[in-house]
Amino acid sequence: MRPAARRLPPSAFGPMRRTKAVRLNPLPAAAICLAALLIQTALPLYLPQASVLDFPLLAVIYLALSRRAPLVGMAIGVVVGLAQDGLTSGPIGLFGILKTSAGYAAGAIASYIEIKFPGARSVLTALFFLVHQVIFWFLAGTLLGGAVNADLPRTLILAVVHAGLALPLYRMFDRMTPVA
Repeated sequence: MRPAARRLPPSAFGPMRRTKAVRLNPLPAAAICLAALLIQTALPLYLPQASVLDFPLLAVIYLALSRRAPLVGMAIGVVVGLAQDGLTSGPIGLFGILKTSAGYAAGAIASYIEIKFPGARSVLTALFFLVHQVIFWFLAGTLLGGAVNADLPRTLILAVVHAGLALPLYRMFDRMTPVA
């Protein structure tokens, strides 16, 4: 005679308990985006080496990860990307496309995995930076017909730098953005 199979409660098959999506207060979120754009434009004037950092991308990733909604992340990416396009001398729309795709991806991934841990957010920032660069190379090479400098070792180093920069920045952003 076979022993009776143990039945698991229905809750055993449900999703893990996760933190809820944060409803961000729009004023601190806008301040984060504006500060990122100002730093992106002003810092390279005084420190030319800072031109390789992408502060608007960090702001978009943070806000999209916090909100956990792909469409909200995409909307934030559109606004920040087009504002960054307006502040640069490049073609209008390039950073809009890049930040939109990063915001959408960050919001979509955050809806599936737990992102409250600093290490997880840092690793995701590095991955989003790499994807951002690959899309940039594709757009610059095919759509704009420009010469692409696809320096993979430098890009990997910059991904690690952005991941490290994300740790203190995201902690500071967490303190700045009270839940609405």
